[in-house]
Amino acid sequence: MGGGAVEVSGVVLAAGGGTRMGQPKLLVPLEGKPLLQWVLELVERLPLAERILVLGAHAELLLRDLFPQANCSPLADAPLDLSRRPSCPPWLVVRNPCWAEGMSTSLRAAAQVARHGLLVFLGDMPWVPEEGARAVLAHVGDRPVALGYRGQRGFPVYLPLSLRPEISRLSGDRGGRDLLSHCLVLEWDHPGVVRDVDTPEDLTSFIADHERHVWADR
Repeated sequence: MGGGAVEVSGVVLAAGGGTRMGQPKLLVPLEGKPLLQWVLELVERLPLAERILVLGAHAELLLRDLFPQANCSPLADAPLDLSRRPSCPPWLVVRNPCWAEGMSTSLRAAAQVARHGLLVFLGDMPWVPEEGARAVLAHVGDRPVALGYRGQRGFPVYLPLSLRPEISRLSGDRGGRDLLSHCLVLEWDHPGVVRDVDTPEDLTSFIADHERHVWADR
């Protein structure tokens, strides 16, 4: 892979309500930054052709806190082309009004505006290693690719543009799992590729693990 951008659309799905956290979980602080900011910064470091963020529940709150330069609330129905700070790669911010119907609706919303195949991240998975994400990028082609940990498929997941018709027919909260029967899974020795945050206990557990130096460097 050369030094230029890869013709891939980085997608962060961040539309869910996160009800088990008891507050907007994507803004819960982790080592001094909101949970979602870790994911956004990872995607900003990758050599992608474009970056798409799908918001739903708490959209205006997330927009205000993570895009302070935007000065555009409430979030418009049309996609917004925003940067989080000067010289920061822009994001195409998409509102998903159907977020309560499941993750598939956010994936469909991203696929509708994406110009390339989708490299999909979840907003509540802040521990995906950058090296793993770059490994997926190095294998993009005409089939899905994902990272895996100890036999469990994780994220990010690459979905080629040829799957857009199938993505448009997805429903419920299974996301793109039904599209991955022929997925190339790259085993990665880092549990961050499968570990998300749903409860305060999840966050506490990770922080304890991190302090014991279990996790690889980001």
